[in-house]
Amino acid sequence: MARDQVAVSCPPDVWTELTNADVTELTFQVISGSVKVRFTTGSAPSALSDAGYEYHANSAEYQRDGELRATVASFAAVAGADRAFATPLNGRRAVVVVDHA
Repeated sequence: MARDQVAVSCPPDVWTELTNADVTELTFQVISGSVKVRFTTGSAPSALSDAGYEYHANSAEYQRDGELRATVASFAAVAGADRAFATPLNGRRAVVVVDHA
């Protein structure tokens, strides 16, 4: 099922799935806090220490707050990646607006 500009709350110290179905492309924007995003093949990353891409609400010039119609394959080295997960940075809840078909 698609997410249509849904605000996804991400509590600290866990991976929260941003997608709710297999996707090949998605749009997301961090509107509160900062998160690390990781793309996987359907299951949550194994540890909070797993590497990922960082995004920040109210980002500075050199930082990003999200992606517009990004293909999952462009971010994941693993073949078949189809899900996106986020975990907040700095132990504070974050909110990410997510849109995908």
